[in-house]
Amino acid sequence: MTEQHGMPLDGRTVVAALVDEGLALMVGVGNALPATIDIYLNSQSDAKVQASIISWRRHDADPDNAYGFVALLPMKDVSARRLKTALFRGAGKPREYRIDNRQQRIEAVLSSVADQSGPAFATVIDGLIEALLAGDPDKKRLSKVAALVQSAARSNGFIEVLGGLEEGDVYIQGWSSGFPTGRTRVIAMADAPVLAELTSADFQRDDLGDEASGVTGLMLGDKPINPKKLKRVYFRGRDTWHSIEVYQHRVLVAPPDVPAHIRSVLDRVRAPEKILHNLKMAAHRFDGRDTVSELDRPVRIGIDFSLLIEGSGVLISGWMLDPDRAVKDVSLRVGGEVVRIDDHWTRQSRADVTDAFANDPMFSGMNPARNNHGFLVFCPLEATPPSDQATYLELGISDAFPAYYPLNPTRASARQALSRVLPSLDPRSVTASNSIERQFGPMLQAMTAQRPYAVDIHDIGDFDEDAPVTLVVGVDDTINDIGVTIALLGLDSATRHLPIVIAGPVESFDQVGSEILRLAAFYKLNTRIVFAEGVEDYCDALEVGVDATNSETVGLVSAHILPRDDGWFDQLHAAYIKRGNKVLVSPTILFEDDSVRWAGTWINSNANGGQYLSDRYVGYPCAVLADAQPSEVSAGTFECCILPRKAFKDSDGFTRGYIGPGEKSLDLALKLRMAGTPSYWIPDVEVLGSEQSISKAPAWEELSNRLDRWAFDRRWSLVVSNLRSHNHAVD
Repeated sequence: MTEQHGMPLDGRTVVAALVDEGLALMVGVGNALPATIDIYLNSQSDAKVQASIISWRRHDADPDNAYGFVALLPMKDVSARRLKTALFRGAGKPREYRIDNRQQRIEAVLSSVADQSGPAFATVIDGLIEALLAGDPDKKRLSKVAALVQSAARSNGFIEVLGGLEEGDVYIQGWSSGFPTGRTRVIAMADAPVLAELTSADFQRDDLGDEASGVTGLMLGDKPINPKKLKRVYFRGRDTWHSIEVYQHRVLVAPPDVPAHIRSVLDRVRAPEKILHNLKMAAHRFDGRDTVSELDRPVRIGIDFSLLIEGSGVLISGWMLDPDRAVKDVSLRVGGEVVRIDDHWTRQSRADVTDAFANDPMFSGMNPARNNHGFLVFCPLEATPPSDQATYLELGISDAFPAYYPLNPTRASARQALSRVLPSLDPRSVTASNSIERQFGPMLQAMTAQRPYAVDIHDIGDFDEDAPVTLVVGVDDTINDIGVTIALLGLDSATRHLPIVIAGPVESFDQVGSEILRLAAFYKLNTRIVFAEGVEDYCDALEVGVDATNSETVGLVSAHILPRDDGWFDQLHAAYIKRGNKVLVSPTILFEDDSVRWAGTWINSNANGGQYLSDRYVGYPCAVLADAQPSEVSAGTFECCILPRKAFKDSDGFTRGYIGPGEKSLDLALKLRMAGTPSYWIPDVEVLGSEQSISKAPAWEELSNRLDRWAFDRRWSLVVSNLRSHNHAVD
């Protein structure tokens, strides 16, 4: 006998339906089958698949067909075949089935299975679900699982209160008559089904009869669950699958208020100790308050500042008193991210904190000579959190619940953050060295700051952005008078006819922009003025300026550079052409007293035989260069140079992650060299350049230079150690 539709009962036919592209379902009847079995499709040995079997005993059926079965078999290797037969080869006698190819939806097939399996259907569904959830089911397969569950599930209660916690789990509270307690795998239905682990318990409610009880629990999904979109939760009860629906007028609780809701039912909760402990821990999660100051033991914490570094992480400076060592660990929490900080922070002396608590009875046992209460720490984050994201410190306390201290980080650039910290450090101290190694250096390495970009452009004269050669002048925020630079370019017969791009920070141009426009017009220069955001030094300005032209060749000049003689650019350009237009060419840079500021970056060897880069002849009278010849050097300088625009763009410009322009310029020169654009120094061409300072604070200057060198060495030390020396004239 065979059903006209649905499940065949003749023992010779199976019905097949696709679960998804890689999985098929077959149903039929036969002998007892193992949990897994080999099936040969179309009786061909090269079309063997291993199927999972879910079966049940059929009462009042003949012995040869005493079992109904559902077979799940992978189809990735046979999906293109037209299936006609399936040979089941188990421990007993093989049986061949004809495959009924009538198109049937899986829901219809399972409906017929439900009719035939009766009370065993719940077990069948369980087996199917377990088989379908094996591995890492994709969205499509999980939707099929949800459809299976829905076909068997019975409504059983309502969720009346729910809310998401910062850590990603969802709190639910409501009632049910068969809700499981403990840890249970459930399916949460929101926009799409999500597999989740539910930790739950029941509690006494006076408004419910003996048939139902209050339920509360925490649900953590394989993927994030949006509480606002949660519709129901499917769970396996004692007899079958059930669903608990989200009440139409449910209360949606904000994350900081969820712990209070859990605390309100804790005294009525009935659950094993482990589950109760988990709920108590959730009840004592962060709710926006400073709970460190409420501790009845000598533990206190204070924060001097917390800075959110765009694209990098959080820099925190503060102090912690813990004379009895009650604090097990300290972590920064931002949404779902957790960064432990006490295992890598830099401790600092804070005698002021010792003095402040000297008369506090709780801290009477504190050693007055022990002052290392301060700390400085950088906490990397995977992504910059939104401004409304709760950010706080979590202190693990021995034999107690965690304590919390809320933070309100101020957004800042890496330079702004360091300008706040570095001037207060003694460059000679161990603290300064430790801070560079463990805090500031990793902060720069993690930084993914946005590149500078143009916000406004003004053209003067007949600016030709497609001219063969364009001169780019980079202006930083330390320039107050660029008039001299413009005047010298306008008086030089070689540069006055070039297209000139002047690029710099918009905030500086607000002060000197009108003067630039006036002088450019006066000297009849063909000029493009680029106002930019995100410019922190002349390198950033040059990068924006290069983007503002399409010339094959670009000359780059910092606004701090002043030409010494007319014709300097023609000489650089001639040297550039002589070397095939595929090099970076730089001149000698002198101080105003004619001593050497830059005369090539060369490879030197240290006492251990290693190699490092250094600028030669710095501070020497320029007379020492009298016999110098044009030479290939290890790296040129972007303070003044000429190079192919394409090489600059292909190298992706200047690397973020440096404070000052020195190492930033050196970094790009090495990138160009590695990509096939070497650097040349032309000693006879001389320009003037002042020593640039990014701060008036000596500590800042010294420590920022050390920090940039640290960052440079991390990127380039191995490459530099293997570079070929160019310490001899090559022309």
